[in-house]
Amino acid sequence: MEPGQNFIKAKQYPASTQIEVQNDGSESAVFQQLFQKWTVPNQTSGLGKTYTVGSVAKVEQVKFDATSMHVQPQVAAQQNMVDDGSGEVQVWRIENLELVPVDSKWLGHFYGGDCYLLLYTYLIGEKPHYLLYIWQGSQASQDEIAASAYQAVNLDQKYNNEPVQIRVPMGKEPPHLMSIFKGRMVVYQGGTSRASSLEPVPPTRLFQVRGTSTNNTKAFEVPAQTTSLNSNDVFILKTQSCCYLWYGKGCSGDERQMAKMVADTISRTEKQVVVEGQEPDQFWIALGGKAPYASTRRLQEENMVITPRLFECSNQTGRFLATEITDFNQDDLEEEDVFLLDVWDQVFFWIGKYANEDEKKAAAITVQEYLKTHPSGRDPETPIIVVKQGHEPPIFTGWFLAWDPFKWSNAKSYEDLKAELGNPQDWGQITAEITSPKLDVFNANSNLDSGPLPIFPLEQLVNRPVEELPQGVDPSRKEEHLSVEDFTKVLGMTPAAFSALPRWKQQNLKKAKGLF
Repeated sequence: MEPGQNFIKAKQYPASTQIEVQNDGSESAVFQQLFQKWTVPNQTSGLGKTYTVGSVAKVEQVKFDATSMHVQPQVAAQQNMVDDGSGEVQVWRIENLELVPVDSKWLGHFYGGDCYLLLYTYLIGEKPHYLLYIWQGSQASQDEIAASAYQAVNLDQKYNNEPVQIRVPMGKEPPHLMSIFKGRMVVYQGGTSRASSLEPVPPTRLFQVRGTSTNNTKAFEVPAQTTSLNSNDVFILKTQSCCYLWYGKGCSGDERQMAKMVADTISRTEKQVVVEGQEPDQFWIALGGKAPYASTRRLQEENMVITPRLFECSNQTGRFLATEITDFNQDDLEEEDVFLLDVWDQVFFWIGKYANEDEKKAAAITVQEYLKTHPSGRDPETPIIVVKQGHEPPIFTGWFLAWDPFKWSNAKSYEDLKAELGNPQDWGQITAEITSPKLDVFNANSNLDSGPLPIFPLEQLVNRPVEELPQGVDPSRKEEHLSVEDFTKVLGMTPAAFSALPRWKQQNLKKAKGLF
């Protein structure tokens, strides 16, 4: 097999999947403990049954058991905390497909346009052991990504095939890697620290800080706009004249302390502390003006006791499965699948653009059974909120690190969309369209086969206050109670054409026609 060749073909894993290479005979303890029975050379006990590999058989369609979603997964292999990060580390950057040592002043800085190799050495007794991290930026070229894998093989051989190789896609940094930099790890969206770089440094940069100790803290660059803020975190806003430390209402004292530490890595200038709700005008100007962001009451609670859980729901293997994704971020949301995000007091049902109908139906039933069978006795009235790709509200995006609201907007950036709109008054409309979409809600006891809404005559719906509407009418969806003929007559287009409009245009049209 050639170095860098993709040897996992059973399933199309997302690019963000973390991969570790364990060499035969040098398996780490955290790898071995994932097996019920692990044998070493010259031991004869504990051999398991051998299974032969044959042709692929027809997949039997078995109903997915939602109770399996309640079992906590093993996380040892993901954490890989072999020690506290106090060992020796060597760092190289891929340049012209070769390894170049990283200058000490750039240690802890990871740029999205680069790939890095980090060799970590720790001792067990007097014997050295090795971890080889292969960090790959999301904007690095395919040649450099391939070179990082090739150079990892060379380093591995140099150390007698002993290092445990850990591929780290940008945004999936494991705790042990963060612990090496003692709370001073910074991840940039793009760019490079190479001396030869001609790429201009952005005048304004915004970083979201996550972590409560030197073992789990990093600052991750997010789009420098208000919609990136989150009441549950600390943010660092670096401008040409100032560096702000923005404290969300829900951040803890430990998070504030770690943000101060990592802020010194980002900027050596004096930091101006800004408390949510007391921002100076210059702060909002630097972010392009005020806009809605993730600031729900829930996110303003300090020290939330729950841990959000994300499940991928897919039938790509031929059988419907719900698989938990730990340490998740936006890149884990695959367009071909449906995802369930459980934040305890509500469950989100995220539908990818290309998810098939069978997945949607199976996932909807699964999320209902998930609530009904939860060992903690969940309230069956817990709202299940339907969220569609590209129209995620802040109550959903606030649970993700570094959410980009324009990721799926036809690959157009925030600045591109603003330039297209032209009129500054419309900027708020496009932001509201993305951050405040219309949501469908059901619960564990809802009938998912309720069918279309009942039809009523046009005169009973137009310019009618809520109290005068016929029984059974949803006031927020009056247009859906019209016949196709009446719909086209009053709104001047077919229902299909109307549904293709941005939500703010739909609302304006409904207001003008007396259907709001």
